[in-house]
Amino acid sequence: MITDPQIKACIHKHHLFSALGEEELGRLLGQAAKINLAAHENLFYQGDLAKRFYLVIQGHLQLYRTSMQGQDKVIEVVREGRTFAEALMFSRQASYPVSAQAVSHCTLISFDSEGYLAMLRGNPDACIAIMAEMSVRLRKDINEVELLSVQNAQSRLLLFLLRNLQKTGDNQGRVELDIPKRVLASRLSIQPETFSRLMKKMVTEGIISESRGAIEIKDLSKLYTSANMPLANQDVKPEEPLIRKGKAPCQQIAIEML
Repeated sequence: MITDPQIKACIHKHHLFSALGEEELGRLLGQAAKINLAAHENLFYQGDLAKRFYLVIQGHLQLYRTSMQGQDKVIEVVREGRTFAEALMFSRQASYPVSAQAVSHCTLISFDSEGYLAMLRGNPDACIAIMAEMSVRLRKDINEVELLSVQNAQSRLLLFLLRNLQKTGDNQGRVELDIPKRVLASRLSIQPETFSRLMKKMVTEGIISESRGAIEIKDLSKLYTSANMPLANQDVKPEEPLIRKGKAPCQQIAIEML
């Protein structure tokens, strides 16, 4: 049961719960549970029964799949204020298709899927809100497919930097990272050693420099030239960047579906 007023307020802000009445929300919170995970601790594993979905209150998790050869591939990084595994209850999928592991210390709220679905059947407003967010997610997924379908690792990394940079000067920018570079490399389908080699190459060429938790773009024109993109396109960014930093817990609520 969830009784903390701050957590209850955070939950109610999320579009999955904002259309619920006080009585409905109370019943849902009565079946909910707070979970704390240490860094690198797993919440569930690929193939486990999918009976619950989750809201991240604090910290980051990575959703990953393990191949037949035993290699892990990061599918998504879930950040504060986002839910995951709710798509499985709508599709009636019996097991989790990925594993979930904390990247940093995490606080989660776990919800009973069947209990939530029962409430939705009597609340069309909540259903419409969910449909609206699913359309936003679809547009984001199209951007993700475009990024990951670029043929070579260098192009994927360059495109990631271009899409997530914040301009700090006429020809400078900054990309802030809130996850380890090994996780980012897996998310971009780049081998860790290849990722390190590409980063060192750009540092040597004077395009970027690295500082704790950030990549400084020292020469935007060189970066755009390397990516074979005209400078006129430098303000074009996806609606949902892959990496963010500095968000307070539940400051901005968005949906992340498996």
